[in-house]
Amino acid sequence: MKLLAIETATEVCGIAYFENGAIQGLEEAVIHREHAKSLPMFYKKLQDKTHFKLEDLDGIAVSIGPGSFTGLRIGLSFAKGLAYSHDLPIIPVPTLQGISMAGSSANLFHVLLFSHRDMIYHQSFAGKGSPVSDPAVNSWADLTIKIENSTCFHVNCDKFIENHEKTEEVQGSAKYIGVLAGKHFDEWVEHNPFTLVPNYIAPFEMNKPA
Repeated sequence: MKLLAIETATEVCGIAYFENGAIQGLEEAVIHREHAKSLPMFYKKLQDKTHFKLEDLDGIAVSIGPGSFTGLRIGLSFAKGLAYSHDLPIIPVPTLQGISMAGSSANLFHVLLFSHRDMIYHQSFAGKGSPVSDPAVNSWADLTIKIENSTCFHVNCDKFIENHEKTEEVQGSAKYIGVLAGKHFDEWVEHNPFTLVPNYIAPFEMNKPA
């Protein structure tokens, strides 16, 4: 199986190429609000290095959210453009599940991703890539009750977790998106992907307890 994998849901902008579950190349960087400019350049660099051909791909995996509103739109739009040009399916990969792959714990833990103001996207996992709750969003004040005395892996939540002991800062990556897409291909693949929209988590849920 040959897949491209795209991550633009956070400050990370990246694209990876996989063959039979093994990563063949990765172009990625932490970029502040430059995803639209950088992603096409990273795509070209990856293609030049690995010599993959779009017509040989089995699909394109993309981080689907929740995450940056603009970043999610950029990644999905880019994936749709590639998919449309060669009639390829898209594999939407949950962003927090991708970030969970960066954690070092095999036990129960929480993934936290900064949204805006004091709002945090979060999800619970029983090991890397193994969710035990749905993604949700809460204020930090409400979330502290849920995660008290728990291990947490976070993205850009530094100003909130100063006094929380069991925390580690991590980053998402296109390599994690590719691994999960290969593992869950039959379950997640969208053969008619052009109505796909990012999983923003609806605005009316932003102040609703999870």
